[in-house]
Amino acid sequence: MQSRIQAGRQRSQRGNQLVESALVIGLVVFTLIGIVDVGQVLVMHQGLVERVRAGARYGVVTPYDATKITNVVLYNTDSPAAGSRPLLNLSPNLVSVTLNDSSTPQARIQVTITNYPFHFFTPLIMGDYTAKPIVCSMPVEDQTGNVT
Repeated sequence: MQSRIQAGRQRSQRGNQLVESALVIGLVVFTLIGIVDVGQVLVMHQGLVERVRAGARYGVVTPYDATKITNVVLYNTDSPAAGSRPLLNLSPNLVSVTLNDSSTPQARIQVTITNYPFHFFTPLIMGDYTAKPIVCSMPVEDQTGNVT
């Protein structure tokens, strides 16, 4: 009689272990997907910040040309080859370039990326989100490298 009771308890414990394991594995998988999502957003955001900075830097050391600056942000070159694809799935309508106070010592180039879409695949936050604008503003330099 004693062995039947122990056998029943062992089966019950095995069932409990299976349920507990399924819950823990589900939580671990959910957490790992969330970590991958956050990592993706951080990498993409840092890439966008670098693209904006590179475009602004190009704009301040060369004569002002909004199209060339936009190309540097999009393609990492001022004159991309035909059929080139933009980096990080950017498009020209997401990038804006302005020259502020153009004929004053306070002249600045401002490069902005707006409305960049991020896609999350983690449950509970799944969907498309729009990133905050990424802006870089730098003082314009003259041809000798001095800030004007």
